Amino acid sequence: MRRVIFSAGALLVSAGVVGLGAATPAGAAGPVKATGSVLCGISSGSGTLSPGLTPLGTAGGVKITFAAKFSTGNCSSNVTTPPGDSVVGGSLTGSGFYNAPASSLIGSSCAAFHGADVVGKIVVKIDWVTSGAPIAATKVVYQNNPSTVAGSPFDTITLKAPPAPGTAIKHGSFSVPPGLPPNTTQLTTSIPAPPCGAGPYSNFNITGGMVQM
Repeated sequence: MRRVIFSAGALLVSAGVVGLGAATPAGAAGPVKATGSVLCGISSGSGTLSPGLTPLGTAGGVKITFAAKFSTGNCSSNVTTPPGDSVVGGSLTGSGFYNAPASSLIGSSCAAFHGADVVGKIVVKIDWVTSGAPIAATKVVYQNNPSTVAGSPFDTITLKAPPAPGTAIKHGSFSVPPGLPPNTTQLTTSIPAPPCGAGPYSNFNITGGMVQM
């Protein structure tokens, strides 16, 4: 009887050891934070503005969301870590808000969005597709960026810093040194430049642009 009990206990201990060995260790490392630089062209995407833009606008700022993907084969990169890797594609998402100009307190007019509106805070997350080892995403937090919209007959949104007092703080891959150029997100959109029609322009397409990190 003692031999049987001992054998059963040994089996239980053995099973426990096997189970622990199969478990994923706590704090296991994820994709490496890549270093170097990258430039990718945007192929397509879409976004929203709330409230939608109109000629006169309404009081307050403008919320913005967008998502886009990179053109296939339209990325160039100089990845120093991990060595031998390169970026071949990816996608981005972003959300945040524009502040209305202090002079009018109306941010959702086409003219204000195209001119005096200032980025309060917009967070952009970029997921990279690589030819080799996977790398961590890049997050850029844009704040206080003036004069981000230009172009005709449609708006192009360019998030970058400088000019002062704007900032663009990077985290994740391609984030060394943090907060310094290149850190540009540019979106070519279907939002009509002033003078715009009646609107409201709440949804827009992204027809081009680029990211440079």
